[in-house]
Amino acid sequence: MRAIGYLIIGVSLVLGAIAATTAYVPPLTADDSALAAGGGFAHLNAPAGVQRDAAGELVLSAAGARIPLVPAGTELTPDVQARLRAAGVRRVRVREFAFGRWQHAWLFVLAVAGLVAGSALVRRDTARAQRSQRIDEERKPRGTPQAALAETIAVARGLQADLPALAADADRTRAIIERVGHVQGVLALRVVEGRDALVGALGMAGYAELMDAFSRLERALNRAWSAAADGVLDEALRCVDEAVALAPEVERRLGN
Repeated sequence: MRAIGYLIIGVSLVLGAIAATTAYVPPLTADDSALAAGGGFAHLNAPAGVQRDAAGELVLSAAGARIPLVPAGTELTPDVQARLRAAGVRRVRVREFAFGRWQHAWLFVLAVAGLVAGSALVRRDTARAQRSQRIDEERKPRGTPQAALAETIAVARGLQADLPALAADADRTRAIIERVGHVQGVLALRVVEGRDALVGALGMAGYAELMDAFSRLERALNRAWSAAADGVLDEALRCVDEAVALAPEVERRLGN
């Protein structure tokens, strides 16, 4: 659908360009009033016709150039129009624009309509593709609950290993808040959402024992986050150590 829209836009641009070239080049018809403009007549924007002698030969200037029959800027009065028609001139280029004498105005309107329609098709197809992409993203698996449990344990152990290397208390506090925040906002939710998978793998009794062990580890990390947020770093570090100490029991219940 998008390709069709782009095709319509391309064709419309070509048609519009063709129509635009005739906006100031009206035909020279038998109706003199067709070139009326304001209180008079339109003026030539370019020379029209060429002068010929009695034998019909071109009249040339001293430099060998053709001499126009009517120079640019001339008002296209009925007499001037008659001279041009007699010389076989079919179209003239004028300064003044008038929609009524634009012979291909209908083509320009059609081109504009095509641009609008083509753009609408492209926008609609783009919006449909974006919606489809969002749906696909939502349907993608977010990771198994087992992986979320393992990552939670890795967060606790990573904090225990990394915090001593951070010299500033502010850096330690930031590390605890950010990493435990990921557990709270992402990993813990994945564990909850994966209940059916865990029950299927461990049975109801095994699932209950696993969640009992995990909840103790999670509470320890939550206390670490709260202590760090309150600026009580010693308590936060103690809670991280407690969470790490509880990790083997979670792994055992998980079957690792």
